[in-house]
Amino acid sequence: MQIFRHKADQLPVALITLLFVCDVIVYATVDSPWWLAGWVLLGLVPRGGICAYNHHHQHLSVFRVPALNRALELMYGLQTGITSHGWVLHHSLGHHVNYLDQQKDQSRWRRDDGTQMREVEYALVVGATAYPRMWDVARRAPRYARVFVAMAVLTVAIVAALAAWRPLPALFVFVVPMTFMLFHTAWATYTHHAGKKTSSHFVASNNIIHRGYNLLTGNLGYHTAHHYKPGVHWSQLPALHDEIAAKIPADCYLTPGLPWNFVQRVVGPPPGMAFAPGTSVASTGEIDGLDEVCG
Repeated sequence: MQIFRHKADQLPVALITLLFVCDVIVYATVDSPWWLAGWVLLGLVPRGGICAYNHHHQHLSVFRVPALNRALELMYGLQTGITSHGWVLHHSLGHHVNYLDQQKDQSRWRRDDGTQMREVEYALVVGATAYPRMWDVARRAPRYARVFVAMAVLTVAIVAALAAWRPLPALFVFVVPMTFMLFHTAWATYTHHAGKKTSSHFVASNNIIHRGYNLLTGNLGYHTAHHYKPGVHWSQLPALHDEIAAKIPADCYLTPGLPWNFVQRVVGPPPGMAFAPGTSVASTGEIDGLDEVCG
């Protein structure tokens, strides 16, 4: 029996598991707050990638065996602060289904009056409301709610036990990274859609065509393709992007942030890639036009 649905998941899962094993070793053996703080800082970039692969997994599960998926989700929850089925509820059912409607989108970048949020404001709002919004969707999706609640309780119980046994290492290795990565995930999603028209899939997302960024995030930079067909495995997104590139305006491409922009600055479609005429940027009138709808 083939355990992995896609062979491309084998290496990322192995590397992420190795990092988690290192987390456990550091938690169990290191007492110095300076060394613990150094470990947290060292893991920030890799954990950003783990957040992306957690996202991919909850779109299309890695394993064919449910018990292995729950074990993987438990590990992801302890690394990223986003527990089992949290992405399914908040992102797949709350964001993907509604991202063209800023009144319903669980990751909405518009305020209630229709104006665009600032980046830090968005990260704080989406991060702070993540679990209440997950629960709001869960109440309408009992199929996912049971696993979400059970795994969230288990994750919290494990963190509580770890904190009771070794409080300082638990704070540095688990509590702080889990909290930080939850808000980091919210912050990282701001540039995916903020300021874009919401008239179609092809104008509503930004793309980052950068090899290093997409290696770390599992091709999350091909964001239009991901929203166009969210059930497509992350390894197939570049090919899907090539198929639809002629429908995507040139201003749907961004340069990645730190540390990637030190090495390669990419703005606009790569040379030779087709693109659609027109713009993807929402005008002030389009954003403020929500005032009448929002009442």
